[in-house]
Amino acid sequence: MKKHIAVMAGGDSGEYEISIQSASKIAENLDSNLFTSRIIHLVGKEWTFQDSDGKIYHIDKNDFSLTIDGKKEFFDVAFIAIHGTPGENGILQGYFQLMRIPYVGSDVLTSSFTFNKNYGNRIVKTYGIPVADSVHLFQNDRIDIDEIISVTQLPCFVKPCNSGSSVGMSKVNKKEELMPAIALAFEHDDQILIETFIEGREITCGVFRSGKEIISLPITEIITQNEYFDYEAKYDPSLTDEITPAQIDDSVAEKCRNWSVFLYERLACSGVSRFDYIFNDENLYFLEVNTIPGQSQNSIVPQQVRAFGLSVTDFYSMLINEALHNEI
Repeated sequence: MKKHIAVMAGGDSGEYEISIQSASKIAENLDSNLFTSRIIHLVGKEWTFQDSDGKIYHIDKNDFSLTIDGKKEFFDVAFIAIHGTPGENGILQGYFQLMRIPYVGSDVLTSSFTFNKNYGNRIVKTYGIPVADSVHLFQNDRIDIDEIISVTQLPCFVKPCNSGSSVGMSKVNKKEELMPAIALAFEHDDQILIETFIEGREITCGVFRSGKEIISLPITEIITQNEYFDYEAKYDPSLTDEITPAQIDDSVAEKCRNWSVFLYERLACSGVSRFDYIFNDENLYFLEVNTIPGQSQNSIVPQQVRAFGLSVTDFYSMLINEALHNEI
């Protein structure tokens, strides 16, 4: 019997539109011989399904079911495609764990601490992997510009701790630009991270588990026409070249793959996660981990999957089967 999949889309962050695109591509590429699916749309407390005629049906959150034409539907697996809250920070994972419904992706703990850039980077640093020097601020902290610059130097990046796709992020080149950048970041989160700018080439590596094996996908190098890989560059293919596999030295590629597999295991990731780095003549530096990487037409992980020699359809089947294998 085919497994019934709930593809979770939407959410309450600035990455809403990307989530909708990701969910659509996931549903489109599921193996119809193995799965049926419905895209479940989340905005705040509203969890709904819209059929082809535009009729709206509401999820019963008591048992995560849909009632359509008098018949109640249950789901075998949730495929979370919500970037940001509540799909990437552990909130939705907690619901599914309470409901004992398998889901694709990392669990509550891993999702919550990796989503916060400060806490995630601090944990990675304990494993001896280089990260940028940084200052962590809360909304009501006293702000001393000179003290911050003494740690991060200029230029530096200012970003919300709990956000993705570079939403609310700024590159600061001059001292007088720092306060406006801090104010912008605080519009998106009550915690922000100010990091040293590291000159170099940006690469990223997707990792997933298949049975007992943790597999690294081909590495992608990101070359953007913008000053950095911001929201516009991430989703406008005319502004960025994403080269897969990356044309980099074997030693850098090996270190990137090894670190990514190591962190996937040590951070207890599940499903597919993407690990971002920047490197120069001095070292390779960890930037962040994305536990719900995009699956839209322009997203990196589907490119890496194809370069690995897998179809996206087979890849999604592997992720779903892994979630079923790990059923709570």
